[in-house]
Amino acid sequence: MPNISAKPEHALFLPAPNSNFVNAVMKPGQRPLPAGLTMADLNFLLSTSGLFTYEAALYSAAFGVGQLNPTMITTRDRSTTTLVVDSGGYSLISGGITTPLPTYRVQVLQWQEQFGDVGIAVDIPTRSLDVRGSGYTQFYQCLDQTEKNTQYAISSRSRSDFILCNVMQGRNHAEAQTWFERMSPYQRLLEGIALAGDTKQDMWFWNKRLIQMRDAGLLDNLQWIHVLGTAQPGFGVMLTGLQKALRRHLNPHIRISYDSARPFRNVQANHIITRGLREIGGDIAFWPYQFSKNSSALDRSQRFPFSSPLGDLCPYGDFNPGNPNTVGGWDTTGLMMLSNHEVYKEVQAIAEANRLAEAEVTVGGGTPWHVVRSWEAFDLIWGTTQSDLHLRSYKKFLQHYAGVSNSKDDER
Repeated sequence: MPNISAKPEHALFLPAPNSNFVNAVMKPGQRPLPAGLTMADLNFLLSTSGLFTYEAALYSAAFGVGQLNPTMITTRDRSTTTLVVDSGGYSLISGGITTPLPTYRVQVLQWQEQFGDVGIAVDIPTRSLDVRGSGYTQFYQCLDQTEKNTQYAISSRSRSDFILCNVMQGRNHAEAQTWFERMSPYQRLLEGIALAGDTKQDMWFWNKRLIQMRDAGLLDNLQWIHVLGTAQPGFGVMLTGLQKALRRHLNPHIRISYDSARPFRNVQANHIITRGLREIGGDIAFWPYQFSKNSSALDRSQRFPFSSPLGDLCPYGDFNPGNPNTVGGWDTTGLMMLSNHEVYKEVQAIAEANRLAEAEVTVGGGTPWHVVRSWEAFDLIWGTTQSDLHLRSYKKFLQHYAGVSNSKDDER
């Protein structure tokens, strides 16, 4: 059984499973898994899985709160796995949560502390201003309520070993700056920072803000930085460079993580999987494969054409039985299998991209130039007394992913 744990030096990629995957049990009449496998084998957090083990995930409290049955999240081995628990902010403003906010934030903190290692304070995403019926129409409504929620979490938390993250939001630099000025003083009392909103991938903007916080003594307790909903492998490699610099110059134990619901959202809704990595437009990208909507497009008797611990065991028909009542012939069991396959492929691809960046010593290799220069920039920004100079000099590289929207991957 492969163990594909991430290297501690790499920014930690977190698959973000949906509740259907996390809560999976074999239901009466459901097609069983092939090759003697059980639902437990699809649980990539389980060390006894017959397929593979990965040590980390992100899960939304919006899915967890109120769930009474045991799941792969609530039964995980906490000594060998890491769980970041998001607050479900998007579900809160999109109608997915109907519980009154004062009650919901109590439930979220309790669930985070009971089952998680890192938690994100309940925020009101600035995206709510663009969501009809969210109940929020002004920027300061989002900020004011998030501040109240954060104050509640700080005053009510009970676990000393639990990392609680301060959420940074904003649809543009002006909003993000205003949000930062209001929320950054709370960082003295918190161990983590979660970057969200439309500026989250602007590493020029956020390194500038983090340096300001460092100089003000606000990062003395910082252990974790999480970037919400980030699917690009190139950006993940950029974050590895930032983590290396922060460990060298700020805190040797700090961890940076980022999450993606792509192995579940894209796979189950659109039947798109990853073949590996490719270069496109001077950047690293996942190389996708779109299964045909024609349910008979592939020969079901042939081996599944993409390699993974699960794919290598099964013919294509085990994944797609040709269900005549579904688009493309997929059924619930097949889509669960496909998500397990995709987690493995994405984790492996991201690890490969990180190892390549560490190994290359020449210009013009497979690692994009903006990533190479960003790694250089991070070391200078955090390791010298001329942070502003280096922020200006490397700005275009640090902003390579700024404005690249992952809104569909940040629906929390």
